Amino acid sequence: MLDILIKMTKTYRQRIGALGEDVALNWLNGKGYELVQRNFRFKNDEIDLIMLKDDVLIFVEVKTRRNDNYGLAEYAMTPKKLNALFRCIDHYLYTQDKLDMEWQLDLIVVEKFQKDKAPKIFHFENLGLYDD
Repeated sequence: MLDILIKMTKTYRQRIGALGEDVALNWLNGKGYELVQRNFRFKNDEIDLIMLKDDVLIFVEVKTRRNDNYGLAEYAMTPKKLNALFRCIDHYLYTQDKLDMEWQLDLIVVEKFQKDKAPKIFHFENLGLYDD
């Protein structure tokens, strides 16, 4: 029974996450960003959106919350999560032969995501540079 509940919860969370990514992607497209790739994976790490604007690659982590019962979404960007994102970014840049390209890491928070209501979108730009 517990396995079924976990599977249902994970599927629900994945659906909410995908809807949040759709909202973020549409919002970014409206701001002149171009989608390069969605859900790029390396091992257990993933970059939600890879966008291009003004010759800069923008790696976007999307956090979606229907409410703030479990805290603000931006607090989910822990040092562990940032390190995982930077590993994935490094792998992408290396495998796509884009090591010389300018890039940044952004966070988009999609909040109060509910059916038939416009969500609130917060864009945190350029979270910092990877430093070994």
